[in-house]
Amino acid sequence: MPANTRNAITAIINFAASVMITAWFIEQKFGYVVTPEAILLSNVVACSKWVVMVIAAIILLETNKWVFIRRMSFASLAGSCAMFSVYAFRYLPVSSWQQFTCAMALALLVMTIFFFKAVVNTRLSLKWFAAWLVCLVISMVLQVKVVFNLHPGIVTNEVSHFFDSRKKNEIS
Repeated sequence: MPANTRNAITAIINFAASVMITAWFIEQKFGYVVTPEAILLSNVVACSKWVVMVIAAIILLETNKWVFIRRMSFASLAGSCAMFSVYAFRYLPVSSWQQFTCAMALALLVMTIFFFKAVVNTRLSLKWFAAWLVCLVISMVLQVKVVFNLHPGIVTNEVSHFFDSRKKNEIS
């Protein structure tokens, strides 16, 4: 099997697993995403930065495009797997909101480190890393402003029962 085919298949598998893990994580809701439309939109926003970078790699890179896409897909998968840390954070005496936030911060850190390694190891310009960071920031802003629609009510008692994992179990 040619190397490009192997890299493409590995990238597809990594991205598919990443999408499934991310969809599961978003579907867990944590009290924030409550409608099927919001869950779908959140998945689309979460995947968009990767789609943009894959399209850019296919169009702009002449050499090593599939190696880079494979490495990029690993960064995506590693970040998605880091979201499982939410289970470890549940043993800490913190609210559900803080558990969710810590898991997301760890996922973003892991993705950023591995994406940076993908750029460096493929010997691409750091402009690729900067472009991905821009996509990441846009994605985060869209998640907060459009998907989660955060407003003052999210930290008030009207939804605080979702933030406490002990009370969340009573509601489910």
